[in-house]
Amino acid sequence: MATIFIDPDTCSKCGTCLQICPMGLILKGEERIPFMPDEAGAFCSKCGNCESFCPEGAIYPEYGTRYPEIAEEVKPGITPGALGIYMRQRRSVRNYLSKMADRETIEEILDIVRYSPSGMNNQPVHWLIIHDPEKVRRLTRITIDWMRSLMNSDVQHPLKPVIPSLIAAYESGKDPICRGAPHVAVAHAAAANPIAFTDSIIALTWFELAAPAFGLGACWAGFLKIAASSCQELKEELGLPEGHEVQYAMMFGYPKYKVCSIPGREPARITWK
Repeated sequence: MATIFIDPDTCSKCGTCLQICPMGLILKGEERIPFMPDEAGAFCSKCGNCESFCPEGAIYPEYGTRYPEIAEEVKPGITPGALGIYMRQRRSVRNYLSKMADRETIEEILDIVRYSPSGMNNQPVHWLIIHDPEKVRRLTRITIDWMRSLMNSDVQHPLKPVIPSLIAAYESGKDPICRGAPHVAVAHAAAANPIAFTDSIIALTWFELAAPAFGLGACWAGFLKIAASSCQELKEELGLPEGHEVQYAMMFGYPKYKVCSIPGREPARITWK
């Protein structure tokens, strides 16, 4: 079954959809009206390119995910300068207020993030949000316990040189794993999906970039991700669906400190040919 409907009364026969479909599934029909053959529907990735680029709005999805129309007068007009400042101000936030983000705010961010690119529009990323700060602290405790066991074993692990300092920080009352963040976002997906990790990293990057617009800040939880790959207790605590694994994790919450300036960076390393 075809996954799109093209309204012949609205279509201007411009041919944009024929050119924009990445799989070439849209064909020119009678009187130059484009169409998608029924048998082509099985190969459609539902990327929405045809719908997005149709200048007449003549293409409708048959799979129930159409986004509400954006009125012309409210379409965002972000200048390159404003966008550049917003993106350059992004910081990895490791100091948080105790204030919690409400679920509606987090869901609003994830509603944006679900539009992040994914290979063949596969959309493999699932989300586990650890919203309860006490449960976040438990993740830290389990990770530290795993590190203690690792140090007492003969297993060769690249983290071993830094583990003593992490354990010492924890024992002094600090949180070197989740940095005292009230929340953690875990991107997980089927372990058998070869591109799930890349798609999850892209999605988490969108999450981190969108968060400041909602007053939040985030930081990549690398130690938690590494532990979740090996520690059985941590896997059980997370309780992911059968066959899924942690792709990466991110701590987040309201920043304790305000970004006041943009730090320097090395110039872009570009080779032109």
